Amino acid sequence: MTPSFGTGPHAVRLALTGDLDYDTCGELLQRVRTALDDGEGVEELHLDCGALGTVDSMGLSTLLQIHRSAGRDGIAFHLDDIGPALRRLLELTGTYEHLTTPRRSGSPEGSGPPGAEEEAAATGAGRAAADRPGGPRPAGA
Repeated sequence: MTPSFGTGPHAVRLALTGDLDYDTCGELLQRVRTALDDGEGVEELHLDCGALGTVDSMGLSTLLQIHRSAGRDGIAFHLDDIGPALRRLLELTGTYEHLTTPRRSGSPEGSGPPGAEEEAAATGAGRAAADRPGGPRPAGA
């Protein structure tokens, strides 16, 4: 994963290429933090996912963490150019709406209890597994 940066007067844009996985997540987090800390008056963070390859569970967790941090700081989070593989992962884990629905101005990011978005992701993943043929079966079945 190689982030490239572009900034506007109130926006930070990062183009992600390669895989977002266990080996690359730390670098992305550090670069996002640096870009947001160095930018004065940043109002928007755009992650361009058009050239993004595989995203594993650690990559998804990193996207959720960046989303949460941006919201806490009052920065709008955008995933741009989501490809079919990333869209499928987000839909299967129940995080697509969460990561792609724009927040209303003044809407608190953490309106639910701490850890609610991770729980929603886990619940979404469980529902997806149950919906697949051969998915989990009820006890005693």
